Amino acid sequence: MIQNEVKETHEWAARCRSVVLRALDSLLAGHSRQKTLHRLRTHLRRLQAYLELVGEDRNAQIMAKCVSRLSSLRTLQVFQRYLTQVGAPNSDVRKVKDCIRRKRAKLDRKQVYRKIERRVRRHALPSTEVSTDWMAKRMERVREEHARTLQELIAKGMSNPPRKSLHALRLKIKSIRYQEEWALSQAYARPNLVGCLEDAQSVLGDYEERAQFRKLARSLDLKSCPTIVKDWRRARTCARALPGQLTEIIEALAGSCLRLVGSKSPSSHATVRSLGRALGRGPFHLPS
Repeated sequence: MIQNEVKETHEWAARCRSVVLRALDSLLAGHSRQKTLHRLRTHLRRLQAYLELVGEDRNAQIMAKCVSRLSSLRTLQVFQRYLTQVGAPNSDVRKVKDCIRRKRAKLDRKQVYRKIERRVRRHALPSTEVSTDWMAKRMERVREEHARTLQELIAKGMSNPPRKSLHALRLKIKSIRYQEEWALSQAYARPNLVGCLEDAQSVLGDYEERAQFRKLARSLDLKSCPTIVKDWRRARTCARALPGQLTEIIEALAGSCLRLVGSKSPSSHATVRSLGRALGRGPFHLPS
């Protein structure tokens, strides 16, 4: 019985691992679609979040390092698409394409995809035997811990927060979101919360991307730099306004275990609806 529970509990991680290995096979075969790299990094992050959830921090860190090795290439790919969308001069796009070619050649030369594949095969799946009851209790504890951590990160980001603080907040929200996605198949799922986490992650992610784009534009001396800087400022304004809206997520995570001063103890459904309205209509909402 316990073995069946373990199998069912880890099935989500096994599916993520399969997606990662298929993406790596494609990249090793020479395919260079942007979606493939994005899928690879996203599912590595999901594996990292799940390993953190079950308490295997060492393996989670290994997955995080795999993601980091691919970050610069992913940034360049997204930057190329962004330049095309904003109508940047062809000379700017060519410069970024040259950077992408050099980065791919470096990854191939250092056999990065092969090294990641070995680590995924060895470390991506939990070795710990856990039951569904243990996971339910673990999720409850982790939600309380996340609420406290978010409260600390938000406190640091309430008044003109630096990019580093907002980046840390984004990574934490992303990890929580992936863990909540795993829980969607469980009795204690909070589907409305997942959408709100995704929206918050998007606002912070836009700012982080624009900050990276601005740095690249300056280092490559791109003609479209003024446009990028203007977009970066707009994204920064949106991101800096976000922390003040996230108390709703904290309450949805912690429930009655952690109540913020002055709160009215709303239900989790009420809090996520409120946050959803704030994210959709607040002053920091990015235009589509």
